[in-house]
Amino acid sequence: MYRKPLDFSSLPLVIQEMIEDSSGAAAIIDELIEKKGDNNALTILIILDDMNIRGIQITNLYKMCDSDIEKFYEKVLTMTEKDIENINYESYTVCVQKAIYDGSKEDRENNPEKYLFTDEERNNMRNIKSKDRALNILETKIKAKQDDLYPSITKKEALSIINKHGFTCGYKKTYETNEKKIITYRVFYNDLGDIIYTSSLENPDIFLWGECKLNAMRKNEGRNLELIGCNTYKNIKEVIGYNIDLRKKPFETYQEILDKNEKLVDKIKHNYYNNNLIPIISSNKGIEYLEKNKEYDNVVIKNICDLLTFKETYYDLDKKLKEIYKPLLTHAEEKAYDELLYQLNTDKGIDIALKLQEDLGIKLDKQKLYKAKERFLKTNKKHYDIPKSKFLSDAVVDDPKGNDINSRIIKIVTKDILATKV
Repeated sequence: MYRKPLDFSSLPLVIQEMIEDSSGAAAIIDELIEKKGDNNALTILIILDDMNIRGIQITNLYKMCDSDIEKFYEKVLTMTEKDIENINYESYTVCVQKAIYDGSKEDRENNPEKYLFTDEERNNMRNIKSKDRALNILETKIKAKQDDLYPSITKKEALSIINKHGFTCGYKKTYETNEKKIITYRVFYNDLGDIIYTSSLENPDIFLWGECKLNAMRKNEGRNLELIGCNTYKNIKEVIGYNIDLRKKPFETYQEILDKNEKLVDKIKHNYYNNNLIPIISSNKGIEYLEKNKEYDNVVIKNICDLLTFKETYYDLDKKLKEIYKPLLTHAEEKAYDELLYQLNTDKGIDIALKLQEDLGIKLDKQKLYKAKERFLKTNKKHYDIPKSKFLSDAVVDDPKGNDINSRIIKIVTKDILATKV
């Protein structure tokens, strides 16, 4: 998965690529802009990108700086080779990309393999982590007594811990990659409607790789959001989302959420904004698409595949998980077309949509694309009474008024494909 080059025509475009769907990185950049201004923030982001540091790596670097934006700012300006080693040490299990001390945008484009972890590098760092843990036997014993998830536990142990905390597996799919690697994707749920989704139970570094989170939604009754060791964000007005990494004592963090006694969300309202209330379930179609298209930005297109095929996936969920995901069943296709329309506002949008049609064997619907365009324009006009993120400014898109979208839609829907599978 090679990283997409940055488009320096606007700061929002740079931010969009730098965060890589990490809400933690987005919050850090938001604070950086607020404290240091647009120009200084852009300088820092350019330096980070030259060192191939984006997304979760930014979050890890921030944590290494004691979650202090001033220390973070100074650290980027005075980065050492040892700092790069530490970032890679903290990030190798959750990011295929590695930070490079003497890197640059041009070098990354010319030598992309240099910026990806090799299996040997991963194994070396895994061994270092094992030795580090062995140096403190007492700490290891204490951790072993903790009722939580840690790296390098067995699948059986992980399932036992998940089940003990009241979560039941409601969906399980297995996919074999071209390299004959078996990927097993699972979705767990509990009586509160909270969800665990993971594809790493078979991996040596359990829960530290792939799409693996504990997701919870609660009503926001006017309180300020408290930092409790996880990504906390407002999905829509009056709804808080908690997104917990399945590492570093996730159930201890989850218990803190339960202790807050926030009310459960009784009804999920879906519109253009709140498309992250419940995580999208990976389908075999989505996994297969990402297997064939390894570029980093195709993670977004994989989600579109998952949404377009969700009606098929839905019937593989167990009864209770179906109840949780029923709102997504109703709106999955609409959400997919919303994201497709957003992609059409990028330089590669037409090629992305055409390739999606070919790979899935579907024909995109012209009227549904037009309706997505209407929703997109309403969003830009602040049609809904929901605060808009500063990152979703008009500068993010090439055509904020939508004048040229019609011709782009026509180019897509008039393209013949080999077969139609609906």
